[in-house]
Amino acid sequence: MRKIQTSILLVVLFVTLSAAQENDFQIWSSVSAKDRVTYKTDLYIKHSLRFRENASLLSHSFSEIKLKYKYNKRISIGLGFRDIDEWNKKLEIVNKSRYFTDVYYKKKKKRFYLVVRNRIQSQKNDVNFSTNFRQKFSCRYNIRKNKIEPSIAFEYFLNEYYHIRKLRYTISLSYPIFKNTDMDVSYRIQNPLYVKNPEKIYIFEVKLAYSL
Repeated sequence: MRKIQTSILLVVLFVTLSAAQENDFQIWSSVSAKDRVTYKTDLYIKHSLRFRENASLLSHSFSEIKLKYKYNKRISIGLGFRDIDEWNKKLEIVNKSRYFTDVYYKKKKKRFYLVVRNRIQSQKNDVNFSTNFRQKFSCRYNIRKNKIEPSIAFEYFLNEYYHIRKLRYTISLSYPIFKNTDMDVSYRIQNPLYVKNPEKIYIFEVKLAYSL
């Protein structure tokens, strides 16, 4: 338990120091549940809250549902929908809808677990739809005789004009707090590209994931 507390304190300290240097600090949180539908199909539901302006204002609240099918040992396919409430700078709520398709490729190498997620998403903004391609690379390491699992991830966002518009870098720690419940604590840097007045965002994220 001391190892968990020490790890979380180090992450929080690193986040605070980084956020104090420039731009915005945000807190993201989510609760999710997974249930087995068929032998190869899982159902995921999730609700998430995100806070901006140094974590003082609610910026996003969304609910998500996803089906994930295991095609073979290494490849899985997912289909999902996200209903989003977003608070703009005037604190007005704007509702958005997002549809996405995922293709996962995973490989285990000794104590390393590698995953590549390819996502095509289409999001309705007011009356228009925008389409993006996202590719995420993640690597998780299983520490011998330890329940804590560290991981790193990198993701880029490609718009319909084939321009990379956003980059994300993430480090995480995962720990099973109960028999069927895992807690993830993450630190993420989000860096926009090719925009006026780019705002780098430092994110502290906490996730609870329950498996039925």
